[in-house]
Order: sequence, then C-alpha cells, then structure tokens
Amino acid sequence: MRQLSVAVLIAATALFAWPALAELGSDNPPDQQLLMQRAQEVGCDLSTSPPTCPSGSASVFDSGNFDIAIPPAGTTYQPAKRLTRGTFGAVGAFALQNGLTEAALAALVFPDETTGEKDALVEGLQFFTTFHTAAEGNGPLNNQPACIGCHLNADEAVSSPNLLQGQNCLSPSSSCSNVSNVTRAGRSTPTNFEITSLDPGTGGGVAPDNFDALHNTGRTAAFTTFGDFSSVLLDTAPGSVGAFDPLDGAEHSFTTLSFTSQPFGGFVQHHRPAVDACFPKPLPPVTFDTNLTGPNQDQFRRTVGERAGPPYIGRGLMEAVPTDDITANAAPEVENGKSSLGNFTQLLCPASSTGCISGTPNMISRSFAIHTATTDPQQGTSTGFVGGVGRFGLRANGVEIMQFIVGGLQGELSFTNLLDGAEIVFPTLFPGGTTEASEPLQCAMALSETFGQPGITPLPVNLATLEVHLSTPFSIRNLLRNTAPPEFGDALLDVLRSANGNNPSVQNVSWQPDSEQAKVKRGAELFGIDLVAFANRTIGGPMPAGGDGRDDHAINQADRQLNCVGCHTPIQRTGQSPAEVGAEHLTHVWAPIFSDLLLHHMPVVDAERFLQSPGNLPRDPLVIRRLADSWLFDTFDLQRNLADDTFSVAKASAEGSQFRTAPLMGLGRIGPPFLHDGRVYLSKYTVDGNVASNGTAPAGTVTTNRFQTNAPLVVRSVDDALLAAIELHDLPPPDDKDTPQLPGAGCPVPTDGTTSNIDYGPAPQDVICPPYGGPTSQTDRSDSAEVIYRFRQLSTDDQQAVIEFLKQL
Repeated sequence: MRQLSVAVLIAATALFAWPALAELGSDNPPDQQLLMQRAQEVGCDLSTSPPTCPSGSASVFDSGNFDIAIPPAGTTYQPAKRLTRGTFGAVGAFALQNGLTEAALAALVFPDETTGEKDALVEGLQFFTTFHTAAEGNGPLNNQPACIGCHLNADEAVSSPNLLQGQNCLSPSSSCSNVSNVTRAGRSTPTNFEITSLDPGTGGGVAPDNFDALHNTGRTAAFTTFGDFSSVLLDTAPGSVGAFDPLDGAEHSFTTLSFTSQPFGGFVQHHRPAVDACFPKPLPPVTFDTNLTGPNQDQFRRTVGERAGPPYIGRGLMEAVPTDDITANAAPEVENGKSSLGNFTQLLCPASSTGCISGTPNMISRSFAIHTATTDPQQGTSTGFVGGVGRFGLRANGVEIMQFIVGGLQGELSFTNLLDGAEIVFPTLFPGGTTEASEPLQCAMALSETFGQPGITPLPVNLATLEVHLSTPFSIRNLLRNTAPPEFGDALLDVLRSANGNNPSVQNVSWQPDSEQAKVKRGAELFGIDLVAFANRTIGGPMPAGGDGRDDHAINQADRQLNCVGCHTPIQRTGQSPAEVGAEHLTHVWAPIFSDLLLHHMPVVDAERFLQSPGNLPRDPLVIRRLADSWLFDTFDLQRNLADDTFSVAKASAEGSQFRTAPLMGLGRIGPPFLHDGRVYLSKYTVDGNVASNGTAPAGTVTTNRFQTNAPLVVRSVDDALLAAIELHDLPPPDDKDTPQLPGAGCPVPTDGTTSNIDYGPAPQDVICPPYGGPTSQTDRSDSAEVIYRFRQLSTDDQQAVIEFLKQL
C-alpha cells in the first residue's frame, strides 16, 4: 500500500526538531544577490530606497521581464531541439534520500546544453527528487514529502513498449527509477471523500493511499483543493466573475471588501504529516465555516477539486511564446475554421456565428511586493508575483514559473524561503476527536518559528529560521525551463520526412493503408495539421527568408477536419527567452507545444459541481458494470463534470468551468493519467480489479462512433485511456436508436440499482446527456462540443487513427 508518512525515512529525526538545523541549498548565488535579481526581473526600480515596484491600476497587469515581445520582422526561427525518445525521462535508479545527480540531466534537458548550464540545474534536480525530513523543515504538516510526490507515476504505469517505465519508488529499502519532473502522479481509483475528508475518531483527515475506493480512501490524484466560492464578491482582477476564499488564514482583498480568511489550512488539504504525532488535516466541516453558516452564507458555497501535477516538459518554451501571440489566438475567427467534416454551429452553438471554440486569456493581477519596513511582519522578504497573461498552471493562473515553485515549496512541503517566509497557519478547530487526545500544540499551529497561542497572529518572519536558500527555487526554475520535449515517435518522423519540403527525395511516399505510418498520417490530418508546415518547423532547417507561405502554427487552414488544432495549437514561435540559463535553446524557435495557452469552457454538470450533497462533498465513487472484450467489469464511472471552483489563491478572470488547454508535448511518452485531476487512470493494480473482492476496478465510461451511441468503454489500455480522455472533452450525446443493448451502455446516469449521494433531478439523462440545441447545450457542453461531435461521426478506424497520432507526440 502507498504510505507517504515517510516515518521510515526519518527514523533518526527528533520528534519536534524545529527550527531547521540548517538552511537547505547551496546559497550560490547568495540569497541577497538573487533577491536583487528577483526585484530586477519583475520590474522594480532598484535605484530608489526602498526599491519602487509598479502598483496601482495602471500596472495591475505588469509582467516585468516576463512579458515576451513579438520578435522583429525577418527573425530566423529554428526547430526546437528534442531529446531522443528512448532516452527521454529514463533517469535510472536513485535513492529517495539523496535525489538524482547531474548524470540524469542527459535524459531531461536539451541535447546541446553545456556543462556550465547543467551545473546550474543540479541543485534544483536534487531537491526536486529528494524525500525531505521534519528536521529539514518538511511539515510538520505537509501534503507531500518531496516535489516528486506529485510525480510518482512509474510504479503505476501499465507496461507498454512506448511508455516511460519505472520501478517501485515507495519502498525505502529499494531505489527508485525513472521518476523526475517529467513524470506525473499515478492514479488508481477515484477518491472516497466520505473517508478522506474527516476522521471522526481523531478530528483529522485520512490520506488517500488505499486501493479500495469503495470501502476505503482510494488511491488518487496528487492533491485535493478546497475553499469557498462566491459569485457575489469579485476577485481584484478586471473581468472577474466571482471570488475564491482559500480558507488559509491570510489577508485577502476582493473588490468589495478585505478580510482575514479562516485558518483552515487551505487551499490544499495537507494529508501526510512528516511527524507521526501530527494528524492529517481534514476538509473543514461546514458547521465550522462561518462563510457557510454565518450572515453571508447565501454568498458562498463550498467547492472541492482534485489536481494531478503535470509533467514539466517544455515549460521554458511555453514561457517564451510572445504574449501578443497568445491573446491573438483568442479571436474566434482564429480558433474556428473550415472543415470538410461539416459545420454544426447552428445546432451546437446557436449564439455563435463563428464556432464553438472561444478561448480567453486568464488575466492575472500583479501582487509582487518588497517588504522593507521594520513594522512589516515579512520585513526583508519579497512576496507575490507578476501580472499579465497567464500561461502556467492547469488554469493558466500564473504568468511565471516561479509562482508554482514557491507555491509548491510552501503549500505542499511547508518550506519557507525569502520569497515566501510565512508558515502556513493550520486548522485549530478540530484536532482531537472522540477517541484520541488533541495533537500537540506544535502540530495544531504548525509554526516552525514561533508557537504562539491558537487564534493569535504569529510573530513576524524570522529571517534566521528560513528553511531553503533562494539558490534552490532558482535552480528548480532553471531545470524546468531547460527540460526539453521528447523526439516524436518513429512513425510520425517517417510521415514528416515524406512531407518535408526541404527534402524532395523522400516526398510522395505512399504506405499500405494498414501501416502505422498511414494511420498516423490520417490521424494528424484529422487533427487539423498541415503536415508540410509542421515538418518544415520541426525537422527542417532554419526557415528561409520570407517563410514557406504556410501557416506558422502548422494548422491546415483549408480544411481543419476535426479542428482539434482550434485549442491544441501544434506550433508556437518563441521570442527572446527571459531565462538566465539556457536562453539560447529557447529563443526564436518553432516549439511543438500543442496548446494555445488559453482558457476554455469544459463540460458542466451542476449537480456535481455545486456539492449539494450531505456534508458538501463531491460525488461518491460510483460502480457501473460494463462489457468489454466479452467480459463484464465492475468499473468506477468517470464523472463527466469538469468544472469546479477551487483556485490557487487568486481567482483572476478564470471561471469555474474553464481550464487551460493542456500542452500535449510528450503525451505519447508519459501516458496516463489524463485530465487536470488525473481522472482517466490506467493502473496495473486496478486494470483487472474487482469491486466485489477488493474494492478496486478499472475506470469506465461510454464512447460514441458512427455505428454506436454511448457504447461501453472500459479503460484497460493506453488506447482506451486516450479515447476516454477525448470523450470527456464534452458531455455524451443523447441516447438514440444506435445505443447498444449491452451492460453499461447508454447515457451514464446513476440508475439501475446504483446509488449516489448526488441528486441529478427528475430527468438526469437531460443533465448528463443534454440534447444538442437544447436549453443547456451551450452552457453545459464545452467549447469543444463541435470538435467532439465530428469525432463521434467518425468510423472506429478513423478514431483510432487520431489515437495513433497522439501516441507519437
């Protein structure tokens, strides 16, 4: 069983060894030098004392060094370098107590990185892959013991000759293989929130580390997010349609008021104490939450979500995409285009004359500040981040990479540093349940500098007890910026060589219809790619003066077919990278990102989104028996709602149903789980499981093609997982004459003897499978409704061709 309390890794650690014995990191460059660099890169004037940083409405979106300019006319672009596919991510074995060494960088970074550049990445790589201890400052309450806690997927992977493989990473007596920043946390089951949210015996929570999701917690996504959402209050970002209270005990300002949030430890549920005497934290019961029980209860609702840390591939390329290129992609006429597969706009999107897809940038307000006054509790530190067009995070809620590094250090591992010196104020209302004594005060307050009394604001940041030197987060940023994408699969490379206009000797090659190359070519064309333009920008040389006369995004503007490219933009050009290490690998290249970096509306099932069930918890794991390959499987039904209202502190302009287009770089090398919460899981531990005997089961849903509507789909292979992820881009179609009479077929509504804690209303089939053109079609179906409608009109062979193409990325 997975158990990340890591007590076995800290056997020699004193029970309460705070403050930290020594600040982690090399301190090279020194902290003060990096503070100066930080102030300069975010746009502060260092000639004044104290330094002057942009503030006020005129600079609410100021991005400092991270607002990437359009390159000058006539700029020559090269294809972005990629790592050999079989090498990519294969970092080999290492001990969790020590992390990876510099030798592992050969499997992660651009192939022409210099030794000096690699030297600047090692500190970050080692920290990222090391399990930390309480003596170092981890915890006492934390969600993970290491950055790779959100990336431990190697132990979960179903064997495949194309996927990155690994060994068990969770036994302290063994070494771990092939886990790094490019892998993603494995998921085996849904979460049973009835168990993980609150242990009535202790008043704490329960870590989701058990394979049985029916009678126990389940083994789930990397972390759970929670808070209170208000559609009445507004976030400070212009265009906001609501506000999110992360319940973290900090000061927050909305446009209508400022207040101190309740100290419930949000917005990440902290499951795994680094010290055994501390309880995992629960989701705060509604009865303790004054937002939900006080005079403003009509303004708030509780929201809970799950997130799976993404594989950090090509982030330096994403960072260098010109800002104006991102906003230009938001125009409906750019995102929607001609298709020989038909235009169903009037049926699916009656209010739109240009198409369903309507992306929007997430506009982030600037929050960066330098704390210098002696009366400032955070004196001597810098906090906050730049503003502008978001491009990082599952909701594009960050303009810069550093936001997620610092946020992870504090929010997941409980490490302080000069960019965030404040300890998390954890819940004090419910430790000590009905059968055990209250946990120690040190755990209840979780302040490694001062322990004060519950309910009293902690003392100012103590710069002498910070736990991580700035050299560590800066080195992690260097690592993530310089992590390259993998080379494409062999079949796609063959197709691109035949399409490359610079190599006429291999053009016009024809393949047998059942060959892998023919399928991949067909899939790429259905995706909407101009293969000549894509080849010229990925395997060609420098783009000739004046270009090649083709679309720079490699979109087939004459016939977008399915129009997957409307969101998953194949190619983005880059401008001048802001990286201080490795900028030459990131600047003025064609980057196969496969994302427009914009927010898009995803499928909505309000009954699941608004958590109106007892206890305000998400839907219970739901078992549905489905048929696959002439075998009956009990499957955990995949929820169709992809909307929730949990946000990483600042909501900015994203709505609860909006998520950023996922970059597809490396998709075919890394594999499942898919989607922002990893709900499309594929695990060797549950793929053949049986709910009746051990509470485990494959994931399951339904799929539609030209011949069948809502046929059973049991996720037992990489192909199944990709098909399920595509299907979940929109709500299912209504049942019709082509719906098969098979177990598990039809609109996936909790009926036929199954039970659910969610009330879908008198006509649940119209909630989960609303009629096209009906009153909820535009609000509840997604931006990709037309794309998925076209996909469902394809034959099974053509659908498989799209899947074969995706596996080559």
